[in-house]
Amino acid sequence: MAKEKINIVERSKMFINEVWLELQKVNWTPRRQLIQATRVVIAGTFVLAIYLFLTDTAFSAVLKWFLELRL
Repeated sequence: MAKEKINIVERSKMFINEVWLELQKVNWTPRRQLIQATRVVIAGTFVLAIYLFLTDTAFSAVLKWFLELRL
């Protein structure tokens, strides 16, 4: 064999070490900005949920009214 086999323990150690080195290069978002962005996402989700609920309720009422006309 031209290539030496490295056992799984050594490969795992090398992998974890490389991951740690890459994580140190990451430009992390400041905590305050992360919290603010999370709040915006949660608020946007609630607004969209309310909009979809109201739209669905309105379409359901119109469809129910329309189907009752045919009876």
